[in-house]
Amino acid sequence: MYSGFLSRLSRPADVARAFVVVSGLLGLPPDCLSADSKSLVPSAAPDLQEVPERFTPAELRSAVEQRRLEAITLFATARSAQQQGELGSALRLYQRALRYDPTSPTIARAIVPLAFQLKRPAVAVRYALLAAELEEADPVLLRRLGIYLTEQGDWEKAVQLFERALQSRGEQHETTADILLRMELGRLYHLIDRNKMAADHFAKVLHAIENPKDYALDDETKKVLLGDAALTCELMGDCFSAAGRPKEALAAYEKANKAKPQPGRYQVNCAGVYLQEEKPEKALASLETAFRNGLETDDARPFVMLISTLRRLNREDDILPRLEALLELQEDQPALRLILAEQYREAGKFDEAAKQYDALRQISPSLISFRGLVETYRRSGQVELLLRVLAELADKTGTLDALGSEGKVIAGDTDLLGELIELVRKRQAEEDGKLDFGTAIAVAILSLEGGRFEAAGDCFEAAVAARPEAAAEMFVLWGVGLLVSDEPAMAVRVFRRAIQQVEHAKSRSLFHFYLAGALELDRRTDEALAAARKAVDLAPDVPRFHARIGWVLHHAGRNREAIEAYRRMIKQFGDDHNSPDTRDALRQARLILSSLYVVEGDLDEAESWLEEILDEFPGDPGAMNDLGYLWADQGEKLDLALEMIEQAVAAEPENSAFRDSLGWVYYRLGRYGEAVVELEKAVGLDEEPDPTILDHLGDALLRIDRTDKARDAWQRAVEAFRKADEAAKADAVEKKLSPLKK
Repeated sequence: MYSGFLSRLSRPADVARAFVVVSGLLGLPPDCLSADSKSLVPSAAPDLQEVPERFTPAELRSAVEQRRLEAITLFATARSAQQQGELGSALRLYQRALRYDPTSPTIARAIVPLAFQLKRPAVAVRYALLAAELEEADPVLLRRLGIYLTEQGDWEKAVQLFERALQSRGEQHETTADILLRMELGRLYHLIDRNKMAADHFAKVLHAIENPKDYALDDETKKVLLGDAALTCELMGDCFSAAGRPKEALAAYEKANKAKPQPGRYQVNCAGVYLQEEKPEKALASLETAFRNGLETDDARPFVMLISTLRRLNREDDILPRLEALLELQEDQPALRLILAEQYREAGKFDEAAKQYDALRQISPSLISFRGLVETYRRSGQVELLLRVLAELADKTGTLDALGSEGKVIAGDTDLLGELIELVRKRQAEEDGKLDFGTAIAVAILSLEGGRFEAAGDCFEAAVAARPEAAAEMFVLWGVGLLVSDEPAMAVRVFRRAIQQVEHAKSRSLFHFYLAGALELDRRTDEALAAARKAVDLAPDVPRFHARIGWVLHHAGRNREAIEAYRRMIKQFGDDHNSPDTRDALRQARLILSSLYVVEGDLDEAESWLEEILDEFPGDPGAMNDLGYLWADQGEKLDLALEMIEQAVAAEPENSAFRDSLGWVYYRLGRYGEAVVELEKAVGLDEEPDPTILDHLGDALLRIDRTDKARDAWQRAVEAFRKADEAAKADAVEKKLSPLKK
């Protein structure tokens, strides 16, 4: 691994570094360090006399040498600031230094304790992870960071760190700690569906348990390893089976059954192994034994296996009779009833399917049963029964989200939606305009989705009347739905009604926030600003409400005022490092500020705000792309711009803007063939490509003498710019296109 100049500066002891980072992960304050430990953390400026033998004149320096020099300068300035107690400035300078020399663990190491000292634990952890990637980190540190990532749900990254912790031991004999780590790795690999790797680790765990003296495992540690032995051994068996290791899978399942005898479950597990081995006869025999012994839990797996086994044996006609016979013996098995209902539905036997779904809904209500019943009634054209189930689901959950795509199918079926609306109107007429809450909100949601706004409004009104305590939620659902449907004027009326009717201050502030957005989308900027400021007055501690003022001004084209609004917001909340939501709101504000300064032609300011984002979020793809693009467009720092944009593209390979940036930096580097490849990919990612991407593609195509293709790209760019009312940009492309016209 390449180690830049800065990585050869003074190195603090690993134990102190590990303690500082781990103390932050465990929530310990930085001042819990002992006097001895504190002395191990670098506080004095390093010896900066170790420099290259000679400096190359600026005009002859390579890009790498120039970056190294800038990193050295930033690092030295940061040390000085830190010694003078200017900790915030020091942290920012260290972060910038690392951007210019991203292979230096010394810089990353300097950032981590300082970030903890400033009570910015999230920043400290991000840079601790970077530091761990740059050097042979302490195994204890790697494990602690892996635990943190596991808790955050970043299992892929946690696996990488845990593996490095294991590899760091080299050829040494494994210890108890290593076996515990292998157990965690096995679980994580299973979670990310890499069962072959999971099986490898689990096999070594089992070997250690069977040979405890070789690993100094005592009985207590074995208990910790296995936890719930039955569940753990079953998990191991599942991984062995998925990894194609049937013998070990069967042995693990046997251990699970010994730990907690469940003969039915054991036979089902064995059947799964036999199916994996393509032995359906043995699988069927095991399933038959399981059904005779009785199933200890309500689990759909045995019945799914039965269906799969019968199909592999070309006995599909036996599926329904076998399931029906099993249900007669096990009527208290909801999973079996659900599987049977789905088989009926697939076979087009809707009445039978409906009976099973309905019975299941009575015995053990579940979202799956509701969804199945809705699809069955829709496909069989039973509108009144469909409305009844929709109403029940909406009454219980307040939405129809559980339907997933099925809800969109109903809303998109004009005739069916019309029948539901007419049925509701008929009921309203019979009940003096009243509706029960479930019926009202179900048809309101579907009508909104289907563009029947008048009917949606009537039903939302009925829902609010039927359940006044849910009024706030109903108004949000209604108003936001109208905004999504591009009906801001209607949304304005809904949010104003909500403000009048809802008394809770927090809800009223939220409605003013939404109202501001709706008013601005309806081109009523002054009213929008008044609403946004009212939201801030009611909830002054919510950063996103402050950001709404900037957004309104930005949307209205009042860029200088928008800049001032966003800067005020950042100044007010910039020192709050306790809330992830606040940090994210500030990150978004800085992104917008950068784009505003680009529009205003102040590229230095635009770059500065992006740098601030990358100081705190060094892996932010949007900021890396934007900053890299600004540099590339100006022909500056092209090597660093390329690295940053490549990282952004790796994070979001389907992002056309990122692909365009990559193509453009290749163009600036004179790598025209590669530029064309990336720009063509960018164009292909969108149905209506951005005209700027088409313009860039024309530039690159001309450089490789594909004149006809360049002409086509520029012509499309001109048309797109004119369609977007960007006449100046269209004219600029026309000038390039003019000499190529036939």
